[in-house]
Amino acid sequence: MASSSKRSKVSKGSSRNENFLSKDNETAYGRFSASKITPSRILIQSDINFQILPLFSSTQLSFILTLSHSYHKEMFLQFLSNLRVTPECTRLSSFVMQQKVIIDKEDLGNFLHLRTEGDRLHTLIQEADISWALVNDTLRGNKDKVHQPRVYTLLQNARIIQHVLRSSIIPKAGDRVNITPLLSLVTHLIMTNTPFDEAQLILDYIHSLSDIRHPQTKRKKNIALGHLVCYILEKKYNLIYPEPPTEEPIFFTNASFRSLFHDPTVEGEDSEGDKEAPSEPAPVPNQNAFHDIIQRFDTMETNFGQRFDQIDLHMKTQEDRHNLDMAWIRGQTDYINQNVAMINSYFIAFNPQPPSDQDPGA
Repeated sequence: MASSSKRSKVSKGSSRNENFLSKDNETAYGRFSASKITPSRILIQSDINFQILPLFSSTQLSFILTLSHSYHKEMFLQFLSNLRVTPECTRLSSFVMQQKVIIDKEDLGNFLHLRTEGDRLHTLIQEADISWALVNDTLRGNKDKVHQPRVYTLLQNARIIQHVLRSSIIPKAGDRVNITPLLSLVTHLIMTNTPFDEAQLILDYIHSLSDIRHPQTKRKKNIALGHLVCYILEKKYNLIYPEPPTEEPIFFTNASFRSLFHDPTVEGEDSEGDKEAPSEPAPVPNQNAFHDIIQRFDTMETNFGQRFDQIDLHMKTQEDRHNLDMAWIRGQTDYINQNVAMINSYFIAFNPQPPSDQDPGA
């Protein structure tokens, strides 16, 4: 009997999925798989006509901005679920397809051709006394001493750079009206030709996704940069998921840049050959109209996001209220059961006899 009990315990303990290093990681997988994947947009050759890549000439980001790599989301979900990070966040270790893997800063330099030296921006944005007057002068042409979050006040090149960054390298879904301090700082450094640790920027972003595994994280983030992780795993460990890819690359288009950033040369090219077409020297009103449309669209998108947050909060409140009601009902049920049990024990112990005038056998 004892040996049978031991075998039973062993069989229960071996029920863990072999794709995870621990039961906690397997639980975290459910939280990651419930999160939405934000695909990074890729620059294609035709977009060079809009002078996008030259804006990033001071960086080594051109490779990942043009890297088109399909992958299966299961590999990325396993990587995030089993992820462990060193205190300095210079090495990511995980367990993918039943194999231990490591991605460190040198791998991002070797496989993604990123700069591995310079300031660590996640630390700089938290600890350093940043001169926002200098940053705002670069991004907006004013010298306000506090961070300005509005996107529509950015100069054209600043707006293009931050748009590419938030769509490809520091993916940020939802709010397109505002720009984060980190995004402002990165845009400023690129425009002023100031080098920074690009590999560490990617490592810190992936590390931030670890918050999803914690139950106290109420609202799940979108996960991103899976194409970079899976590309390195394929090149370094020859890891390829046996099923067809589920995540295909999404590309920027000329039309998207034309609608976001008015280019006066486009009108000249479109009207070439039409000699009778009157010239309209009004690029500024057209540009303002584009900014107004973009701002209205971004405001609508933000309002939708806020509405979804309100719905999530309402559902959480209803869930908490339901749990309180059920706890009260269970308490009342337990109280009734205790009373019934006490009455039953009384009859069993004393076996009281009914009065003679109610005895059916009398």
